[in-house]
Amino acid sequence: MTEEFLQYIWKHALFDRSLLKTTDGKPIEIVHSGLHNSDAGPDFFNAQLRIDDTLWAGNVEVHTKSSEWLKHKHHEDAAYKNVILHVVWENDIDITLLGGSVLPALELKNIITPDIYWKYEELKNSSKRIPCESEIHKVTTLTLYSWLDRLVAERLERKTKLVSSNLDKSIHDWEETFYRLILRTFGNPINSEAFEHLAEVLPFRVINKHRADILQVEALLLGQAGFLNEKFKDEYAIRLQKEYEYLRHKLNLSPMSKAEWKFMRIRPPQFPTIRLAQFAAIVNKEGHLFRKAMDAKAIDDIVKLFSMEPSDYWHTHIQPDKLAARKVGAVGKSTIEIMIINAIVPIMFVYGRHTGKEEITEKSLELLHSLKPEDNTFIKKWTSISIPAADAYESQALLQLRKEYCDRRRCVNCAIGHQLMNVK
Repeated sequence: MTEEFLQYIWKHALFDRSLLKTTDGKPIEIVHSGLHNSDAGPDFFNAQLRIDDTLWAGNVEVHTKSSEWLKHKHHEDAAYKNVILHVVWENDIDITLLGGSVLPALELKNIITPDIYWKYEELKNSSKRIPCESEIHKVTTLTLYSWLDRLVAERLERKTKLVSSNLDKSIHDWEETFYRLILRTFGNPINSEAFEHLAEVLPFRVINKHRADILQVEALLLGQAGFLNEKFKDEYAIRLQKEYEYLRHKLNLSPMSKAEWKFMRIRPPQFPTIRLAQFAAIVNKEGHLFRKAMDAKAIDDIVKLFSMEPSDYWHTHIQPDKLAARKVGAVGKSTIEIMIINAIVPIMFVYGRHTGKEEITEKSLELLHSLKPEDNTFIKKWTSISIPAADAYESQALLQLRKEYCDRRRCVNCAIGHQLMNVK
Protein backbone atom coordinates (compact mmCIF):
# COMPACT_ATOMS: atom_id res chain seq x y z
CA MET A 1 0.00 0.00 0.00
CA THR A 2 1.28 3.48 -0.85
CA GLU A 3 0.38 6.98 0.23
CA GLU A 4 0.12 7.99 -3.43
CA PHE A 5 -2.67 5.44 -3.97
CA LEU A 6 -4.56 6.52 -0.85
CA GLN A 7 -4.39 10.18 -1.94
CA TYR A 8 -5.81 9.09 -5.29
CA ILE A 9 -8.66 7.21 -3.58
CA TRP A 10 -9.52 10.21 -1.38
CA LYS A 11 -9.27 12.73 -4.23
CA HIS A 12 -11.69 10.79 -6.44
CA ALA A 13 -13.85 9.37 -3.59
CA LEU A 14 -13.44 5.80 -4.85
CA PHE A 15 -15.40 4.20 -2.04
CA ASP A 16 -18.95 3.79 -0.84
CA ARG A 17 -19.64 7.11 0.87
CA SER A 18 -22.35 5.53 3.03
CA LEU A 19 -19.63 3.51 4.78
CA LEU A 20 -17.54 6.50 5.86
CA LYS A 21 -17.09 6.63 9.61
CA THR A 22 -14.33 7.73 11.93
CA THR A 23 -12.54 5.01 13.87
CA ASP A 24 -14.75 5.84 16.88
CA GLY A 25 -17.93 5.36 14.82
CA LYS A 26 -18.98 8.90 13.86
CA PRO A 27 -20.44 9.26 10.33
CA ILE A 28 -18.48 11.34 7.81
CA GLU A 29 -20.07 13.30 4.96
CA ILE A 30 -17.73 14.78 2.35
CA VAL A 31 -18.93 18.23 1.32
CA HIS A 32 -15.62 19.00 -0.43
CA SER A 33 -12.60 16.68 -0.38
CA GLY A 34 -10.15 19.61 -0.64
CA LEU A 35 -7.53 20.76 -3.12
CA HIS A 36 -4.70 18.30 -3.69
CA ASN A 37 -1.38 19.78 -2.56
CA SER A 38 1.83 18.48 -4.17
CA ASP A 39 4.12 20.75 -2.12
CA ALA A 40 5.02 20.81 1.58
CA GLY A 41 2.16 20.76 4.08
CA PRO A 42 -1.07 18.76 4.39
CA ASP A 43 -2.09 16.66 1.39
CA PHE A 44 -5.45 18.40 0.82
CA PHE A 45 -6.29 22.02 1.57
CA ASN A 46 -9.64 23.64 2.29
CA ALA A 47 -11.74 20.52 2.72
CA GLN A 48 -15.27 20.65 4.12
CA LEU A 49 -16.55 17.65 6.07
CA ARG A 50 -19.55 16.95 8.25
CA ILE A 51 -18.46 14.68 11.10
CA ASP A 52 -21.43 13.55 13.14
CA ASP A 53 -23.52 16.74 13.30
CA THR A 54 -20.67 19.26 13.03
CA LEU A 55 -19.48 20.91 9.80
CA TRP A 56 -15.69 21.24 9.75
CA ALA A 57 -13.49 23.27 7.39
CA GLY A 58 -9.75 22.65 7.20
CA ASN A 59 -7.13 20.31 5.80
CA VAL A 60 -6.82 16.54 5.30
CA GLU A 61 -3.65 14.51 5.76
CA VAL A 62 -3.13 11.03 4.25
CA HIS A 63 -0.84 8.27 5.54
CA THR A 64 -0.59 4.49 5.18
CA LYS A 65 -0.43 4.21 8.99
CA SER A 66 -1.57 6.81 11.48
CA SER A 67 1.73 6.50 13.40
CA GLU A 68 3.46 8.19 10.45
CA TRP A 69 2.02 11.45 11.80
CA LEU A 70 4.58 11.20 14.61
CA LYS A 71 7.29 9.72 12.41
CA HIS A 72 7.05 12.74 10.09
CA LYS A 73 6.96 15.10 13.11
CA HIS A 74 3.66 16.70 12.08
CA HIS A 75 2.88 17.15 15.77
CA GLU A 76 5.73 19.69 15.88
CA ASP A 77 4.74 21.51 12.69
CA ALA A 78 2.28 24.43 12.84
CA ALA A 79 1.33 23.79 9.19
CA TYR A 80 -0.68 20.78 10.38
CA LYS A 81 -2.64 22.47 13.15
CA ASN A 82 -5.72 22.87 10.94
CA VAL A 83 -5.99 19.21 9.89
CA ILE A 84 -9.58 18.04 10.47
CA LEU A 85 -9.28 14.42 9.27
CA HIS A 86 -6.53 11.83 9.13
CA VAL A 87 -7.16 9.45 6.20
CA VAL A 88 -5.17 6.24 6.69
CA TRP A 89 -5.00 2.66 5.47
CA GLU A 90 -4.50 1.44 9.03
CA ASN A 91 -5.12 3.36 12.23
CA ASP A 92 -2.42 1.75 14.38
CA ILE A 93 -2.48 4.54 17.01
CA ASP A 94 -4.74 7.47 17.85
CA ILE A 95 -3.22 10.90 17.25
CA THR A 96 -3.69 13.61 19.85
CA LEU A 97 -3.49 17.22 18.74
CA LEU A 98 -1.76 19.99 20.70
CA GLY A 99 -4.99 21.04 22.42
CA GLY A 100 -5.52 17.53 23.77
CA SER A 101 -8.29 16.44 21.37
CA VAL A 102 -8.03 13.25 19.32
CA LEU A 103 -7.63 13.81 15.56
CA PRO A 104 -10.56 12.12 13.77
CA ALA A 105 -9.32 9.25 11.58
CA LEU A 106 -10.85 7.46 8.59
CA GLU A 107 -9.50 3.93 8.04
CA LEU A 108 -9.75 2.85 4.39
CA LYS A 109 -8.58 -0.78 4.38
CA ASN A 110 -12.07 -2.25 4.71
CA ILE A 111 -13.94 0.08 2.35
CA ILE A 112 -11.77 0.17 -0.80
CA THR A 113 -12.69 -2.17 -3.64
CA PRO A 114 -9.73 -4.59 -4.02
CA ASP A 115 -9.98 -4.48 -7.84
CA ILE A 116 -8.85 -0.86 -7.91
CA TYR A 117 -5.76 -1.56 -5.85
CA TRP A 118 -4.87 -4.65 -7.90
CA LYS A 119 -5.08 -2.61 -11.10
CA TYR A 120 -2.95 0.14 -9.52
CA GLU A 121 -0.30 -2.43 -8.52
CA GLU A 122 -0.38 -3.99 -11.98
CA LEU A 123 0.26 -0.65 -13.67
CA LYS A 124 2.77 0.55 -11.08
CA ASN A 125 4.88 -2.62 -11.32
CA SER A 126 4.56 -3.24 -15.05
CA SER A 127 7.81 -4.18 -16.78
CA LYS A 128 6.65 -2.44 -19.95
CA ARG A 129 7.88 1.04 -20.85
CA ILE A 130 4.25 2.11 -21.29
CA PRO A 131 2.52 0.37 -18.35
CA CYS A 132 -0.95 0.28 -19.95
CA GLU A 133 0.07 -0.54 -23.52
CA SER A 134 -1.94 -3.76 -23.63
CA GLU A 135 -5.11 -2.05 -22.34
CA ILE A 136 -4.97 1.49 -23.65
CA HIS A 137 -7.42 0.55 -26.41
CA LYS A 138 -10.11 0.41 -23.69
CA VAL A 139 -9.80 4.15 -23.10
CA THR A 140 -12.42 6.31 -24.79
CA THR A 141 -11.39 8.64 -27.62
CA LEU A 142 -12.77 11.60 -25.66
CA THR A 143 -10.63 10.77 -22.62
CA LEU A 144 -7.50 10.21 -24.71
CA TYR A 145 -7.65 13.39 -26.78
CA SER A 146 -8.83 15.60 -23.93
CA TRP A 147 -5.83 14.35 -21.99
CA LEU A 148 -3.49 15.02 -24.92
CA ASP A 149 -4.70 18.64 -24.98
CA ARG A 150 -3.87 18.94 -21.29
CA LEU A 151 -0.44 17.35 -21.84
CA VAL A 152 0.45 19.85 -24.58
CA ALA A 153 -0.41 22.66 -22.16
CA GLU A 154 1.77 21.03 -19.47
CA ARG A 155 4.70 20.67 -21.85
CA LEU A 156 4.41 24.27 -23.01
CA GLU A 157 4.20 25.46 -19.40
CA ARG A 158 7.45 23.61 -18.66
CA LYS A 159 9.19 25.11 -21.67
CA THR A 160 7.88 28.58 -20.94
CA LYS A 161 9.71 28.49 -17.61
CA LEU A 162 12.96 28.51 -19.59
CA VAL A 163 11.64 31.41 -21.67
CA SER A 164 10.64 33.36 -18.56
CA SER A 165 14.00 32.68 -16.91
CA ASN A 166 15.89 34.04 -19.91
CA LEU A 167 13.51 36.97 -20.16
CA ASP A 168 14.33 37.90 -16.55
CA LYS A 169 18.08 37.56 -17.20
CA SER A 170 17.85 39.85 -20.21
CA ILE A 171 15.77 42.44 -18.32
CA HIS A 172 12.76 41.75 -20.53
CA ASP A 173 14.63 42.14 -23.82
CA TRP A 174 12.70 39.89 -26.23
CA GLU A 175 15.38 39.98 -28.96
CA GLU A 176 18.04 38.89 -26.46
CA THR A 177 15.78 36.16 -25.06
CA PHE A 178 15.00 34.90 -28.55
CA TYR A 179 18.71 34.85 -29.43
CA ARG A 180 19.53 32.80 -26.33
CA LEU A 181 16.84 30.22 -27.00
CA ILE A 182 17.57 29.88 -30.70
CA LEU A 183 21.31 29.55 -30.09
CA ARG A 184 20.63 26.84 -27.51
CA THR A 185 18.64 24.80 -30.05
CA PHE A 186 21.56 25.01 -32.50
CA GLY A 187 23.40 22.65 -30.16
CA ASN A 188 20.53 20.25 -29.68
CA PRO A 189 21.02 18.08 -27.83
CA ILE A 190 24.72 17.38 -27.21
CA ASN A 191 26.04 20.95 -27.25
CA SER A 192 22.97 22.82 -26.01
CA GLU A 193 24.66 23.84 -22.73
CA ALA A 194 27.76 25.06 -24.54
CA PHE A 195 25.64 27.16 -26.92
CA GLU A 196 23.74 28.52 -23.93
CA HIS A 197 27.03 29.52 -22.32
CA LEU A 198 28.10 31.20 -25.56
CA ALA A 199 24.94 33.30 -25.50
CA GLU A 200 25.92 34.47 -22.01
CA VAL A 201 29.48 35.50 -22.93
CA LEU A 202 28.39 37.02 -26.24
CA PRO A 203 25.15 39.03 -25.81
CA PHE A 204 22.99 39.65 -28.86
CA ARG A 205 23.45 43.41 -28.63
CA VAL A 206 27.20 42.91 -29.28
CA ILE A 207 26.67 40.76 -32.37
CA ASN A 208 23.87 42.97 -33.64
CA LYS A 209 26.14 46.02 -33.73
CA HIS A 210 28.48 44.16 -36.09
CA ARG A 211 25.91 42.15 -38.05
CA ALA A 212 26.57 43.97 -41.35
CA ASP A 213 30.09 42.47 -41.56
CA ILE A 214 30.03 38.67 -41.88
CA LEU A 215 33.74 38.41 -41.00
CA GLN A 216 33.16 40.21 -37.70
CA VAL A 217 30.07 38.15 -36.87
CA GLU A 218 31.93 34.88 -37.51
CA ALA A 219 34.97 36.14 -35.60
CA LEU A 220 32.85 37.04 -32.57
CA LEU A 221 30.95 33.74 -32.51
CA LEU A 222 33.91 31.43 -33.18
CA GLY A 223 36.29 33.47 -31.05
CA GLN A 224 34.04 33.67 -28.01
CA ALA A 225 33.38 29.93 -28.41
CA GLY A 226 37.12 29.33 -28.04
CA PHE A 227 37.79 28.10 -31.59
CA LEU A 228 40.26 30.80 -32.64
CA ASN A 229 42.90 30.31 -29.97
CA GLU A 230 45.52 28.34 -31.93
CA LYS A 231 47.94 28.63 -34.87
CA PHE A 232 46.32 28.48 -38.31
CA LYS A 233 47.54 28.03 -41.89
CA ASP A 234 44.44 29.02 -43.87
CA GLU A 235 44.35 32.68 -44.83
CA TYR A 236 40.69 33.04 -43.89
CA ALA A 237 41.18 31.38 -40.50
CA ILE A 238 44.05 33.79 -39.81
CA ARG A 239 41.84 36.74 -40.80
CA LEU A 240 39.13 35.51 -38.40
CA GLN A 241 41.68 35.19 -35.62
CA LYS A 242 43.08 38.71 -36.17
CA GLU A 243 39.59 40.21 -36.35
CA TYR A 244 38.59 38.47 -33.16
CA GLU A 245 41.68 39.61 -31.28
CA TYR A 246 40.93 43.20 -32.30
CA LEU A 247 37.28 42.93 -31.23
CA ARG A 248 38.08 41.05 -28.02
CA HIS A 249 40.36 43.83 -26.80
CA LYS A 250 38.07 46.57 -28.04
CA LEU A 251 34.97 45.08 -26.38
CA ASN A 252 36.75 43.57 -23.35
CA LEU A 253 35.45 40.06 -24.06
CA SER A 254 36.38 36.82 -22.29
CA PRO A 255 36.08 33.66 -24.43
CA MET A 256 34.86 30.21 -23.45
CA SER A 257 37.13 27.19 -23.34
CA LYS A 258 37.16 25.08 -26.50
CA ALA A 259 36.99 22.04 -24.20
CA GLU A 260 33.31 22.76 -23.50
CA TRP A 261 32.37 21.66 -27.01
CA LYS A 262 31.71 18.08 -28.07
CA PHE A 263 32.45 16.67 -31.51
CA MET A 264 32.33 12.91 -30.91
CA ARG A 265 29.35 11.00 -32.34
CA ILE A 266 28.25 14.10 -34.30
CA ARG A 267 28.10 14.16 -38.09
CA PRO A 268 30.45 16.86 -39.53
CA PRO A 269 27.56 18.98 -40.98
CA GLN A 270 26.30 19.28 -37.40
CA PHE A 271 29.64 20.24 -35.83
CA PRO A 272 29.30 23.27 -33.53
CA THR A 273 31.74 25.20 -35.76
CA ILE A 274 29.42 24.67 -38.75
CA ARG A 275 26.36 25.62 -36.70
CA LEU A 276 28.11 28.84 -35.67
CA ALA A 277 28.97 29.66 -39.28
CA GLN A 278 25.36 29.03 -40.27
CA PHE A 279 24.08 31.18 -37.42
CA ALA A 280 26.50 33.95 -38.41
CA ALA A 281 24.97 33.95 -41.89
CA ILE A 282 21.46 34.20 -40.45
CA VAL A 283 22.41 37.16 -38.24
CA ASN A 284 24.26 38.81 -41.12
CA LYS A 285 21.34 38.53 -43.56
CA GLU A 286 18.35 38.96 -41.24
CA GLY A 287 17.97 41.77 -38.73
CA HIS A 288 15.31 41.67 -36.02
CA LEU A 289 14.94 37.88 -35.97
CA PHE A 290 12.48 37.93 -33.11
CA ARG A 291 10.06 40.34 -34.77
CA LYS A 292 10.21 38.48 -38.08
CA ALA A 293 9.58 35.15 -36.38
CA MET A 294 6.60 36.55 -34.48
CA ASP A 295 5.20 38.04 -37.71
CA ALA A 296 5.59 34.81 -39.68
CA LYS A 297 2.33 33.60 -41.17
CA ALA A 298 3.31 29.99 -41.75
CA ILE A 299 6.03 27.38 -41.23
CA ASP A 300 7.62 28.16 -44.61
CA ASP A 301 8.18 31.79 -43.55
CA ILE A 302 10.20 30.65 -40.55
CA VAL A 303 12.09 28.01 -42.54
CA LYS A 304 13.07 30.68 -45.07
CA LEU A 305 14.22 32.98 -42.24
CA PHE A 306 16.73 30.41 -40.96
CA SER A 307 17.77 28.78 -44.28
CA MET A 308 20.89 30.83 -44.92
CA GLU A 309 24.00 29.43 -46.58
CA PRO A 310 27.20 30.01 -44.57
CA SER A 311 29.99 32.08 -46.14
CA ASP A 312 32.11 30.49 -48.88
CA TYR A 313 34.88 29.27 -46.57
CA TRP A 314 32.44 27.05 -44.68
CA HIS A 315 31.21 25.36 -47.85
CA THR A 316 34.50 23.48 -47.86
CA HIS A 317 35.58 23.48 -44.18
CA ILE A 318 34.15 21.93 -41.01
CA GLN A 319 36.59 23.69 -38.65
CA PRO A 320 39.25 26.34 -39.16
CA ASP A 321 42.02 24.67 -41.20
CA LYS A 322 40.01 21.42 -41.59
CA LEU A 323 38.51 20.55 -44.97
CA ALA A 324 35.02 19.09 -45.33
CA ALA A 325 34.47 15.80 -47.19
CA ARG A 326 31.48 17.33 -48.98
CA LYS A 327 29.93 20.76 -49.42
CA VAL A 328 28.30 22.24 -46.33
CA GLY A 329 25.06 24.12 -46.91
CA ALA A 330 22.31 25.84 -44.93
CA VAL A 331 20.61 24.51 -41.81
CA GLY A 332 18.34 21.63 -42.82
CA LYS A 333 14.57 21.94 -42.76
CA SER A 334 14.21 19.16 -40.14
CA THR A 335 16.60 21.03 -37.82
CA ILE A 336 14.61 24.24 -38.25
CA GLU A 337 11.39 22.37 -37.51
CA ILE A 338 12.89 21.10 -34.24
CA MET A 339 13.89 24.69 -33.48
CA ILE A 340 10.31 25.81 -34.09
CA ILE A 341 8.98 23.17 -31.69
CA ASN A 342 11.53 23.72 -28.92
CA ALA A 343 12.21 27.45 -29.10
CA ILE A 344 9.95 29.47 -31.38
CA VAL A 345 6.60 27.97 -30.30
CA PRO A 346 7.34 28.41 -26.55
CA ILE A 347 8.55 32.00 -26.90
CA MET A 348 5.60 32.82 -29.16
CA PHE A 349 3.27 31.28 -26.57
CA VAL A 350 4.81 33.39 -23.77
CA TYR A 351 4.99 36.57 -25.86
CA GLY A 352 1.30 36.30 -26.73
CA ARG A 353 0.40 35.93 -23.06
CA HIS A 354 2.68 38.76 -21.88
CA THR A 355 1.38 41.21 -24.44
CA GLY A 356 -2.25 40.09 -24.31
CA LYS A 357 -2.13 39.20 -28.02
CA GLU A 358 -4.17 36.01 -28.04
CA GLU A 359 -3.74 35.67 -31.79
CA ILE A 360 0.00 35.09 -31.27
CA THR A 361 -0.61 32.50 -28.55
CA GLU A 362 -3.08 30.75 -30.86
CA LYS A 363 -0.58 30.91 -33.71
CA SER A 364 1.98 29.05 -31.59
CA LEU A 365 -0.44 26.11 -31.28
CA GLU A 366 -1.32 26.32 -34.99
CA LEU A 367 2.39 25.97 -35.79
CA LEU A 368 2.48 22.69 -33.88
CA HIS A 369 -0.54 21.46 -35.82
CA SER A 370 1.22 22.48 -39.06
CA LEU A 371 4.35 20.46 -38.36
CA LYS A 372 4.75 16.74 -38.89
CA PRO A 373 5.28 14.69 -35.70
CA GLU A 374 8.80 14.13 -34.41
CA ASP A 375 10.43 10.96 -35.65
CA ASN A 376 12.04 9.28 -32.65
CA THR A 377 11.90 6.00 -30.75
CA PHE A 378 9.32 7.34 -28.27
CA ILE A 379 6.84 8.33 -30.96
CA LYS A 380 7.46 5.07 -32.86
CA LYS A 381 6.58 3.18 -29.69
CA TRP A 382 3.24 4.98 -29.40
CA THR A 383 2.55 4.23 -33.06
CA SER A 384 3.27 0.53 -32.46
CA ILE A 385 0.42 0.37 -29.93
CA SER A 386 -1.97 2.17 -32.28
CA ILE A 387 -1.59 5.66 -30.81
CA PRO A 388 -0.03 7.50 -33.77
CA ALA A 389 0.71 11.21 -33.65
CA ALA A 390 -0.99 13.13 -36.44
CA ASP A 391 1.23 16.21 -36.04
CA ALA A 392 3.80 17.86 -33.76
CA TYR A 393 1.01 18.96 -31.40
CA GLU A 394 0.15 15.33 -30.67
CA SER A 395 3.76 14.12 -30.64
CA GLN A 396 4.61 16.78 -28.04
CA ALA A 397 1.68 15.54 -25.93
CA LEU A 398 2.84 11.93 -26.24
CA LEU A 399 6.42 12.88 -25.30
CA GLN A 400 5.08 14.61 -22.20
CA LEU A 401 2.95 11.57 -21.37
CA ARG A 402 5.89 9.21 -21.70
CA LYS A 403 8.40 11.33 -19.78
CA GLU A 404 6.26 12.68 -16.94
CA TYR A 405 3.77 9.86 -16.44
CA CYS A 406 4.76 6.51 -17.99
CA ASP A 407 8.45 6.63 -17.09
CA ARG A 408 7.65 7.78 -13.55
CA ARG A 409 4.72 5.37 -13.17
CA ARG A 410 2.36 8.22 -12.28
CA CYS A 411 -0.67 6.24 -13.46
CA VAL A 412 -2.89 7.62 -10.70
CA ASN A 413 -2.23 11.14 -12.01
CA CYS A 414 -2.93 10.18 -15.61
CA ALA A 415 -6.40 10.38 -17.16
CA ILE A 416 -5.72 7.14 -19.05
CA GLY A 417 -4.64 5.29 -15.90
CA HIS A 418 -7.61 6.72 -14.00
CA GLN A 419 -10.08 5.38 -16.54
CA LEU A 420 -8.40 1.96 -16.68
CA MET A 421 -8.44 1.62 -12.90
CA ASN A 422 -12.17 2.31 -12.95
CA VAL A 423 -13.15 0.12 -15.91
CA LYS A 424 -15.75 -2.36 -14.74
